[in-house]
This record gives sequence, structure tokens and C-alpha cells, in this order.
Amino acid sequence: MTNHISLSQAAQIEQDFLRRFPGGLQDPAWLALGKKHRSTLQAMALFDTALSQPVLAAAIAQRRYGEVIEACRQFVGRCTTVSTFEKIAFRNYLAFTDVHEPFVRCLYAVLGRCDAANFDDFVDVLLLCRHDKNANAAKWPLVTAFLAYSDPQQHVCVKPTTVKKLAARLGVDLAYQAQPAYHTYQQVQAMVAQFRQHSTQLLTDNNMTYCTV
Repeated sequence: MTNHISLSQAAQIEQDFLRRFPGGLQDPAWLALGKKHRSTLQAMALFDTALSQPVLAAAIAQRRYGEVIEACRQFVGRCTTVSTFEKIAFRNYLAFTDVHEPFVRCLYAVLGRCDAANFDDFVDVLLLCRHDKNANAAKWPLVTAFLAYSDPQQHVCVKPTTVKKLAARLGVDLAYQAQPAYHTYQQVQAMVAQFRQHSTQLLTDNNMTYCTV
């Protein structure tokens, strides 16, 4: 069941933001903070080039995964929503070459259609190397980065601390689980969509901004 956010709390969050940044998303102080996210556009652009659906489909058909894997490595390296530890875990995960084919297949599927089955398969493929504690890549920020950077209008980056704080302020029960789960992801999507509808700052922006507002 989808939660309905507290409109008064949503308004309070926006007021708090505007007290800190009177000029909203065009405030000089906010734009200065945004400089650390310069690589975001580069990361997004990969989904129109090296990580596009046609390129992924061709890699699967030809069973040639090297270029796609390298593009994924570059993508995660440019993600400011993914921590250094998560980036290291992903690099270690990709060092196991036997995961390359199933990973690319699951990535292609979930980017093409993000439903419960494809989301869970993507999480499962990132769990393949969990026997190595340094290569467990199935973390919320990394799983959802591929979705959010490919389509920031529809998808969201799930940074656990951020979303739990936002949910608490909005009075939303996310049914949060430490391991990425589709139901929780849907709840976060719905919460962010409602929050954007009631925000003068985010209504015309995309879902990447909510992580910092």
C-alpha cells in the first residue's frame, strides 16, 4: 500500500531548505555545493552511448562483454551517490570474470523493464560474490544508481541514511530492508514523487536532487 506523505512536513522541509538557500536551486551557495556532482552528467551520458540498450543487446548477442564491463566500471567511478567503499566492492566484484555475462544480461533486463522479477534478478546477480566480503556489490546506492542515472525522472537513488531521514520527516513507512528489495524501492519512488509534487523547488527538477534537499 502506498503511503501518503504529510503535506505540512513536506512544506517544512522546503522552508528549511529555503532558509539555508534563499535563492532555491539557483542560490549561489547551492550551486557551489553542486560542483562536487559535476561528473553526474558524464555518468548519465553513458546510458545514451556505451550503456545504451542497443549496445547492451549487441554485447549479449555477440557474447562480448569487455567494453560494457569497462563502461560500468567508469560509470560507478563517476557516481557521487555511491560511496568509496561501494565503488571498491564493485571493482572487486567485476574482478570475478565469470559474473560478467549474467551481470550484463540482468542489467539489460532491469534497464529495459524495472519490475519485481528483473529488480530481484539484478540484486541476486550482484550477490554472486558475497562469499568475498570485499566484493558484495548488492548495496542500495549501487543497485539504484544504474536505474536513477539512466532515467532520473522515473527512478531514484536510494541512499539509506537519506531516505530514512526523509521518510521519518514525511511520516512514511518504507518497510525498509538492508538488502535491496523491490517493494521498498517502489515505496521510495512513490514518496519522492509525492514530495516533488508538493515542492516548488523539485516539481520541475528530477529525482537526483532529492538526495540533497
